[in-house]
Amino acid sequence: MIKLTLTEKNGEPKLLTFDKDEITIGRVSGNDIVLAKGNVSKRHSRFTVKSPGQVEVADLKSTNGTYVNGRKIGSPMLLSASDRVYVGDFLISIDLGGGAASVAGPGDLPATGSLIVRMRKNPMRG
Repeated sequence: MIKLTLTEKNGEPKLLTFDKDEITIGRVSGNDIVLAKGNVSKRHSRFTVKSPGQVEVADLKSTNGTYVNGRKIGSPMLLSASDRVYVGDFLISIDLGGGAASVAGPGDLPATGSLIVRMRKNPMRG
């Protein structure tokens, strides 16, 4: 199971839960999380549960890269509870078990299949 919080720049966080041990993020359908934004590659990143409490992120040869704590990764990397993953304009935090992200709130979104996030231009953004 993978639990993560997805937040678009200046957006509301969404808690996502997947009942599998590997998910992909990208711009096109077929990914578990589809982020329909130009700075996200067709197949951008993959998150894999390696063991209970251990999740690895890998960049899938994306154009703009996958970043952990502001640094571009060149090879798969095990994440800690405090790590922040950036894919395009999105921030992803992984719940490695027992974290605050496991508490459901009104903005939470359970996901058992896939999530499609369609972005609109916001005239208030600079």
